[in-house]
Amino acid sequence: MEQATVNVFRVALASASIVSFLAAPAAWGQGSSAATATSAEAKGATLGLDELIALALANNRQIHMDATRIGEARALYQIAAAQAYPAFSGQFLFGGPVSEAKTAVRNDPATLTPASLEGDTNFGTLGVTLRFSATGYLPIMTFGKIDAAKDAAQGVIGAAQEKVRVTEGEVLVNIHRAFWAYQLTVGFANSLREGEEILTKIIKKVNDLLDNDSPQVTENDRLRLTHAQATLKVRLVEAEAAQRIAEAALKLLIGRPQTEALLVATADIEELPTPPPPLNLLADALSDRRPELKALRHLIDAQDAFLRFRTRQLLPDFFIGGFLETALTTNATDQTNPFISDRFNFFDSGVGLGLRFQLDVFNKLALIEQAEAELNTRLAENDAAREAVELELRKIHTDLSSLYARLDPAEQAFRAARSWLTAAALAYDIGTGSARELIDAFLARAAAEADLRRTQYEIQIGSADLLRAAGTLVEEARQRGGAHAADK
Repeated sequence: MEQATVNVFRVALASASIVSFLAAPAAWGQGSSAATATSAEAKGATLGLDELIALALANNRQIHMDATRIGEARALYQIAAAQAYPAFSGQFLFGGPVSEAKTAVRNDPATLTPASLEGDTNFGTLGVTLRFSATGYLPIMTFGKIDAAKDAAQGVIGAAQEKVRVTEGEVLVNIHRAFWAYQLTVGFANSLREGEEILTKIIKKVNDLLDNDSPQVTENDRLRLTHAQATLKVRLVEAEAAQRIAEAALKLLIGRPQTEALLVATADIEELPTPPPPLNLLADALSDRRPELKALRHLIDAQDAFLRFRTRQLLPDFFIGGFLETALTTNATDQTNPFISDRFNFFDSGVGLGLRFQLDVFNKLALIEQAEAELNTRLAENDAAREAVELELRKIHTDLSSLYARLDPAEQAFRAARSWLTAAALAYDIGTGSARELIDAFLARAAAEADLRRTQYEIQIGSADLLRAAGTLVEEARQRGGAHAADK
């Protein structure tokens, strides 16, 4: 029992690091939000952000892969628990021919038949022999070895479940990133198409003026406008390509084949989340919410239980053991005298209380020291991870606060550029403005709009990433999915 358990947990705990064994409940694909998403998908409906999130939680390949590791961890628990069950082994042999082994009178070796004597070629009556043996083992006191092994396995299970939660959070942030990138590129593409139409009209007017030898415009004005129009077409191609990439990313994240269509609902990128709460409110509950930290605590518990298991190996095991042995030979006399050794026909069995103890004390002391070192490593990893997630939360919070601070100036710049473009276009129409000023105003409006939309996009992504860093993104997404299903 000891060696089998040690081998299993040696592998499990050696590989249980921050990356490999950090995971969420296997029921991530169940519940109302997943059912709602499946219904929407079946109907081929236009999918909004909440529906895409529910589909990702139910179908994402990375989440599936991490969830399967929970089964691996549970198998470790079953292996540990199985050490408390009875263990049996048996052996059956059949062979022949065998030489004669008879006495004329049972239990009287003096009446041995001549053919039964060994050392000659007289085999007498040939026969066959059958043999069967079985042993049983039931531990009744292991001084906590089995319980320690089960506790270690339970810790690995908890870490595996938290790893799924980590992956779910990362997937949801990527869903937000792809969804809002799709909205951003759709908006850019529409603005670029409108700009191209405006420039086409202006270029037509410039061509008419040049054909009529008007002093209002020059050939350089037409070249500037043509260059601006070509630049818009290039940016339009880039925006459409980015839109296709965002759509492909969404398909990948929700587990839909790339060959199938995906209808993404239109969302207003200007509808921004509320500004972030004070940092201290998020940081106070960080250790109870971040799945990475919870997973590390599970690993520490598992390593502590494994150290306890190593320590208990210095103690013996008490067990109940039993055996059964029997043999039957067709050409041998069955001797029933217990003082006559009969290896051809016999039946023997017994049950007893036993004690097992391995005297490799120095090896066990070394293994205990190794387990202690591994536990100290897990504790150090936990301290480092705690500092890392706090720093990550602080950075995301600072960046998001900075984006909200940039938002008002970006909106003012966009309104000013839009007014400038309106005034420049009006002046150009009545003949008091120049093409250069019109192009400058047009480019300024495009740059101001791009900066504003990019800021809004980064706020949308930063808000989702802040919730992930605070450990509440998945929980809030599931609550929205449940409320959405209730409304339907």
